[in-house]
Amino acid sequence: MSLRDSKDGQEGGESIQSLQAPIGAVRTGGQIAWPGQTLGPRPGLKELNVVCWGLLVALGLLIGVLVWNHVKGGEGFDFVYFYGAGRLAAEHPPVRLYDYASQLQVFNSICPSQKTHYGPSPYPPFVGLFFSGLSRLPFRLAYFLWMAVSLALYLIGIRAVLNEVLPAEQLEASLMLCLAIAFPPFLLYTFVNGQLASVAVFCVGLAIYEEGSQKPFLSGLVLSILTYKPTLLLLIVPMLLLTRRFKTLAGFISGAMTLVAISTAFAGRQIWPAYVRLIEAFRKLSVGDVTSGIKGGLRRWQFVDLNSLSYAIPGAHSRLGFVLMAGIALAVASWIAALFWKSVQGERSVQYLTWGTALTWTLLLNIYVPIYDSVLATIAIILTIGALEDLSWERAVRWIVVVAVLIFAVSWITRAIAETHGIQLLTVLLFGFGIAQAFLLQKSIGVERSERNTSLLRVAVTDRQNA
Repeated sequence: MSLRDSKDGQEGGESIQSLQAPIGAVRTGGQIAWPGQTLGPRPGLKELNVVCWGLLVALGLLIGVLVWNHVKGGEGFDFVYFYGAGRLAAEHPPVRLYDYASQLQVFNSICPSQKTHYGPSPYPPFVGLFFSGLSRLPFRLAYFLWMAVSLALYLIGIRAVLNEVLPAEQLEASLMLCLAIAFPPFLLYTFVNGQLASVAVFCVGLAIYEEGSQKPFLSGLVLSILTYKPTLLLLIVPMLLLTRRFKTLAGFISGAMTLVAISTAFAGRQIWPAYVRLIEAFRKLSVGDVTSGIKGGLRRWQFVDLNSLSYAIPGAHSRLGFVLMAGIALAVASWIAALFWKSVQGERSVQYLTWGTALTWTLLLNIYVPIYDSVLATIAIILTIGALEDLSWERAVRWIVVVAVLIFAVSWITRAIAETHGIQLLTVLLFGFGIAQAFLLQKSIGVERSERNTSLLRVAVTDRQNA
């Protein structure tokens, strides 16, 4: 079923009001009211857009100056990993792409004084093959070129989802796009840091758009690029299977096999055992196994998954704590899987919530999810708001907008708090948001099922009367 098939053509006025209401509002007599005597007339979306985009431009200029100074001083950020992988792929035997000693040697030759220890680069061979072209450029030029590519990919992914979910609400979409760009997991930890999370947003956003355009195979084909980081597929692939999106799954498998074939043709079959060995070493590192052979350790405060948060809970990794945590994770996963299975006949709003729930819980239930990968939460939020507006659940829209604003605000301070106190506030908010999504998905499935039963009953009664 196309995601656009069930669009009822509602006017944009109600949805605009639902976004405006939480902003600076106070409760008076049980109603949402704007303190006009104190703050003057309520700002509209046009005014909010002007203010937010103006602040983003000013912030961008400030960050640009800081980044230029850091790069001139020899800082390479995380882009060193990808530029280095490209250099390994271009200048060394392919099997050395996953030799940790070779990686360290190349990374330190690019930026020798910036980090005490570089971790491994556990990306599939086609990532190194892609960056082998950029590695032929001077590092600074390659870094700034990748920043431009990263921004373009991110904008395409976000705009694709907005065009699918909110095609008529241009002011809403503009404001959401502005906040998505200013979201620190993108702006600081992906865009400035030179990470690849913008690729994930591009893949997921375009896949959802193509599904809405009734091109499921192409949707899966685009989604296959997400194999650059298999952990991000933790719930997406099971969701495709449980919701019987078989054409999308076929496109995904075809794309993934093509990438494997390209990598094998480039590096030979021996590249895969080397890749698996490095992945296994990285897996040991992620669970605190000192036998991984990798220097340093994971800084848990940089991660947003529940597993990383659990390290801040006393006793969570005792035998009893592990059993309790595993039981909770299994119960949540089973609940979500059941909802995916029941959602197959759902209309557009149900499908949006299905995608959004899969994305949020992919971030939470994983072994490790760095903060930059939480950019996928932007798509999950947009899908959830779009679904609730389709259902005309205005009160729920207001609450989700409040949660979204909290996630945005907390993301500016969460890393510093986590580094100091060990508690990743962004994880806590994402957990609450994920629970809310699951309940909303469950309710929407029940509402649509009830409406279908009522419609069938009316048809049966009409047929009986006509007979």
